[in-house]
Amino acid sequence: MSTIAHPIAAAGATPAPTPSLLSSTNFLQILVAEFKGQDPTSPTDPTQFASQLVQFANLGQLENIDKAVQQPAAAGLMQAASAYIGREVVAPGNQIGVLNGKATAIAWTAPNTDTYTAQIINSAGAQVDAVTLNAQNAGSLNSFTWSPPSSAGDGTYTVNIVDSKGAAVGGTLEQGIVQKVALTGAGVTLDLGNLQIAESQVESVAQPQSAN
Repeated sequence: MSTIAHPIAAAGATPAPTPSLLSSTNFLQILVAEFKGQDPTSPTDPTQFASQLVQFANLGQLENIDKAVQQPAAAGLMQAASAYIGREVVAPGNQIGVLNGKATAIAWTAPNTDTYTAQIINSAGAQVDAVTLNAQNAGSLNSFTWSPPSSAGDGTYTVNIVDSKGAAVGGTLEQGIVQKVALTGAGVTLDLGNLQIAESQVESVAQPQSAN
């Protein structure tokens, strides 16, 4: 069976230029040029110009419809995303956000029955704290919330959960309450308090548990 090479991958191939769309301004310029360039001794059939004017009007209406459709889509997306505010979300990762001295949480599952330690690392790569966790049974689900010391400022930190031999636990989850949402070129982003999570990464959404 013969293999067909991709046009872009072919040696020396030059991608075909993407044709630009004809706007209403371009259409009007062409129409004016036709008026200026017609032969006075043999004028163009006026019905042809009338047909082109109708096409021009239709093009303008289509552009207006396109703009009207696009704007509510973004507004509707933001309205839907705002439902996340005040909800607790969970997404894959091992980062926490600290805002006004309060940190988001890390959910993790103990792979073995052992004692574990949470290592907290700042954005410069320096370990700023180590918290000894209670002994955990294999398969137990846990949630770690850091209590930042006064020397730790607001920002984003990395948390490594390690066992007694220093081996890092995989499959950790970032957990926190959504403070605000933003619409970017990459989509909807949820802010948990100096911790940004893409909406597409969210694995679960729930009402936050009331503090006792």
